[in-house]
Amino acid sequence: MTNSTPSVQHDLSADVVALVQKWLAESATIPADVSAERLAGVLKDPNGLDFTVGFVDGVMRPEDLMVAGYNLQKVAKQAPGFLPSYMRGAIGLGGVLGPVLPWVVIPAARKVLRQMVGHLVVDATPDKLGPAIAHLRESGNRLNINLLGEAVLGEREALRRLEGTRALLARDDVDYVSIKVSSIASQLSMWSFDEAVDRVVERLTPLYELAESSATPKFINLDMEEYRDLDLTIAVFERILDQPQLLHLEAGIVLQAYLPDALGALQGLTHWAQGRRAAGGAPIKVRVVKGANLAMEHVDSAVHDWPLATYSTKQDSDTNYKRVLDWAFTPQNTDAVKIGVAGHNLFDVAWAHLLAQKRGVDDRVEFEMLLGMATSQAEAVRKDVGRLLLYTPVVNPAEFDVAISYLIRRLEENASQDNFMSAVFELTSSPDLFDREKERFLASLAGLDTVVPQPNRGQDRSRAEQLDAADHGLERSADYGDDEYGDESGVGLTAAVLGLTRGSVGSLPQTGFHNEPDTDPSLPANRAWGRRILSRVGTSTLGLDAIRDARVSDPAELDHLIETAAAAGAAWGQRTGAERAAVLHRAG
Repeated sequence: MTNSTPSVQHDLSADVVALVQKWLAESATIPADVSAERLAGVLKDPNGLDFTVGFVDGVMRPEDLMVAGYNLQKVAKQAPGFLPSYMRGAIGLGGVLGPVLPWVVIPAARKVLRQMVGHLVVDATPDKLGPAIAHLRESGNRLNINLLGEAVLGEREALRRLEGTRALLARDDVDYVSIKVSSIASQLSMWSFDEAVDRVVERLTPLYELAESSATPKFINLDMEEYRDLDLTIAVFERILDQPQLLHLEAGIVLQAYLPDALGALQGLTHWAQGRRAAGGAPIKVRVVKGANLAMEHVDSAVHDWPLATYSTKQDSDTNYKRVLDWAFTPQNTDAVKIGVAGHNLFDVAWAHLLAQKRGVDDRVEFEMLLGMATSQAEAVRKDVGRLLLYTPVVNPAEFDVAISYLIRRLEENASQDNFMSAVFELTSSPDLFDREKERFLASLAGLDTVVPQPNRGQDRSRAEQLDAADHGLERSADYGDDEYGDESGVGLTAAVLGLTRGSVGSLPQTGFHNEPDTDPSLPANRAWGRRILSRVGTSTLGLDAIRDARVSDPAELDHLIETAAAAGAAWGQRTGAERAAVLHRAG
């Protein structure tokens, strides 16, 4: 699918640069947030990021105060020179006393850091949250309240997070919340995709019904971070809003432009939303962001030996961000899908604003920024684009550890030279930095086209079934290529299936052993492949009955199993290395 509307982005580049210069000039006359400036100064220091991350992760997170005290001693040696002398002195003294009097020093140190990042995260305790919301709304901006928390491991925590968001939504002074499926349902497995969708829809539907029945309009944004949650979040979103009682509820979902999948996902959502509109339903909103958790995507890729789900360069992500907006900004599309343009890159914001005006859809576009980030620039932008939607993380100070990962990402963004935010306080005073960001913007425009990018991950285990197992020549089917799985991993899979070694595959390249990548259940083809295998298991004692029979519901039986396993482990540990090797050889 391509965009039928001619792209006008190149006609706007000069106007974009002029508008950014105007915003910068205006922001210079607006008092900047002292905490934000100080944090930015710390991160410019050569040791700034290491110090801040070390403090947040090593001093704030540990439950053991003695551990936190020794960590403070380590990070105190890296105190950034940008800090006022009295703060450096206090950090140095804390480093000395931390291991000696941690019960005194650590609570004080944690309080100071909470104050330092207070412009980024709001205190969620009832007596503090109300005044904070009232204060933030004085500017005329709207707030997207997000109860911080990452993926949960247990159902008790999941239900507590869900109840926390429900309580926020029920407040008279809250009309917009964000929530992630991974934070309100534990142990989500993409192998049980359909069951996971059912479970999450059942859990979230009452929240949406609360928004629908409210006397004042309430908005729920379905957020996500990891690539693995993309299909699940979209399926949950559509299933919830397809329910008749929610036909007239307007709600939103986020898409991340650093994923090549973003435009295809937006087109699918738009097609679905247009059908909803035709049935008399409300439009939806898609919040378009650059990214969410790039570090996690790199880890996921490395651990499982999968292609990186995101673009490999910042410029490609920037181009795709504009590609998504370019496609979305037409009257036909925005009638069904309002767009939230989320980001702090002034060039991108100016381009989106001018493009929306030129396309006549500016009343269907909302601009969104993070709370506490470049507040003077945000105010200058607000004067032109109208009120902003501020992404507002909230957390109870007693649970500040759940804010750690959010803060780490914000700090890394501010420190990374690839990120616009690293220069945000110097664009006015430094022509070189302004030119750097302008050239990055123009380069991202130069790569803009109307092609719908394909996902980076294309693994399809069902293709292995197309191979002729009787043909030990291992010829591939016409549509089975090496690049599906990475370097020659298809060969490794076939050889494993046939019980062959790489040395037995004839003329195939001999490049040494490489493990077969894990099967990626975030991909629909692999999930379908798994379902087909499960359907062949049947109900014999070797099949589903055996799975059900393995369920343990009696505590005494579970204790016996654990004790037996522990005893077997001890017995295994008493075997010699040669005895263990013999057992493993027989098993192999």
